[in-house]
Amino acid sequence: MRIERAKQYFAVAFMAGFIGGILFANLTVRDYVTTSGIYNPYFLKQYAQSDIQAGEYILYLCGIRLIPLALIALLGQTRVRRILSIIVFAWAGFSAGTIVCAGILNMGIQGIVFWVIAMVPQFLFYAFAYLIVLWYFFTVPQSRWNLGKTLFVLLFMAAGLITEAYVNPILMQMFLDTL
Repeated sequence: MRIERAKQYFAVAFMAGFIGGILFANLTVRDYVTTSGIYNPYFLKQYAQSDIQAGEYILYLCGIRLIPLALIALLGQTRVRRILSIIVFAWAGFSAGTIVCAGILNMGIQGIVFWVIAMVPQFLFYAFAYLIVLWYFFTVPQSRWNLGKTLFVLLFMAAGLITEAYVNPILMQMFLDTL
């Protein structure tokens, strides 16, 4: 499969999911989105007052960040690996569309700022790690897995976990103090 064609599939899957997430948040669960979740004023106050223990938090993050990657790695060993890659991109787009829309519905433009701060910097590390795995599964047999890819994924997942546990709570606290 040509690289350009693979990039197009990934972009279309993500954008279709993103638009689907926006439509879903606006048309089906609008009332729920505007009254609950991370944008709820009560939740934000509770979060701002909480003292996050990074050591305990990183253990929690390992479970919710590494289990999906392990499942993708296992399913990537089957014949559905290309479809799996497209589904993961569509789901990522759907999730992003839903969360961004929920942020706008609840907080206006501050909702987008909140979302960006909540995702940075760990999202960049996770995205690169997942991208290398999904790209490999989508382009097999033209591409080969090697030690460099393994180290890259492990390093970027570790960097994502560390920044999410230690850096992101500080950034979130700084933002919540401005509200």
